[in-house]
Amino acid sequence: MEPESVSRFREYLRIESVHPNPDYYGVADFLKKQAEEIGVEYQCIEAIKGKPVVVLKLAGSDPSLKSVILNSHSDVVPVYREKWKYEPFGAERVQIEGTSDYKIYARGAQDMKVTGSCYLEAFRTLKKSGKILKRNVYAMFVPDEEIGGKEGMGAFIKTKEFKDMNAGFDIDEGIQSLNDVTYAFFQERTLCWVKFIAHGNTGHGSQFIEGTAIEKLLPVINELSNFRKVQLDSLKEKFSISQMQNQGNFTSVNLTMLEGGKQPNVIPATYSATFDIRVTPNTDLNQFFQYLESLAADNDVSIEYINRDLVNISTTFDKNSNNLLYTAFLKIIDKHNINLTPTICPGITDARFVRAEGIPAIGINPMTFLPFLAHDHDEYITESKFIKAIDFYIDLITEMANVDSF
Repeated sequence: MEPESVSRFREYLRIESVHPNPDYYGVADFLKKQAEEIGVEYQCIEAIKGKPVVVLKLAGSDPSLKSVILNSHSDVVPVYREKWKYEPFGAERVQIEGTSDYKIYARGAQDMKVTGSCYLEAFRTLKKSGKILKRNVYAMFVPDEEIGGKEGMGAFIKTKEFKDMNAGFDIDEGIQSLNDVTYAFFQERTLCWVKFIAHGNTGHGSQFIEGTAIEKLLPVINELSNFRKVQLDSLKEKFSISQMQNQGNFTSVNLTMLEGGKQPNVIPATYSATFDIRVTPNTDLNQFFQYLESLAADNDVSIEYINRDLVNISTTFDKNSNNLLYTAFLKIIDKHNINLTPTICPGITDARFVRAEGIPAIGINPMTFLPFLAHDHDEYITESKFIKAIDFYIDLITEMANVDSF
């Protein structure tokens, strides 16, 4: 028989909150229903019209204490349906041959509706127990993380509603692990989406026309391709273990878009190249931006930052930290025998907005021995690991929310 927690998880997965037109109101309706069933407070805040943030509150006995927030994003990335074995928004439950376990296939199964569902189920169990924790605990479901988060968490965190939450600690997005290591994201690389735009001479494609847009753009592409190779070679040279665990120490560069041209026999007057760059916190941001701008100027190319962050705040702790909420976090890590490894998140998460407000944030996902399928075809989660993760969040919420003072 299918567990009720799994049925609810699959219902969440079926909501097509997929870019470019995510069904955020469908998500909000689903979460309102969950809040009513669980018996907790529900808020829907639109800092940006059409992009609701949903907050569920597990009320504590002493609201003057700093709260614990559990953040997740409700949006998911697009799919190539023809590449999937199952309908990506069908949330198919497929038994694993020779076992009593199941795989649940859906976009968002790993990234990151599974975590949001763990929050919901943990709230359900704690509320049903009748125990009142000391601190308020909030589960947040925010939009737009997959497109940078500026109009999701970035806007919400400036609202009165967020400030009224009196947040003291954020548990945020993590990733599944291929082995027994659980990554703890205390910091992350800095987002830099940048477009280089070249204007040049045009004419017939049969002529040796000089000073074309593409001629100007090629040195930029070649330089950044070489920069990428140096970073990748350094990663491979210095680390023989999992790239996921170490790639945040290096700056990634990927050419993601080339745009220009009207037809094969016309030399384009304008051409552009767009790069997704994630800058390691080991690099001075201002110096890196100057490098990009000089590269553009030296080649008579203009530069446009599509989306970038100008600061990168890290959450730093050690075993002797006097932060009692972090101490409570470590207690549950030990209780569940988790092999925790501090890691620079190779991508970006909404935790960066929280850290920028001076609130400690750790990204974690306790699920191990799973292939990393975020943004990939046939994304799935294993049912038994989802159910086990719920117990982790129940213990984590209980321990952190019952810390006396901070």
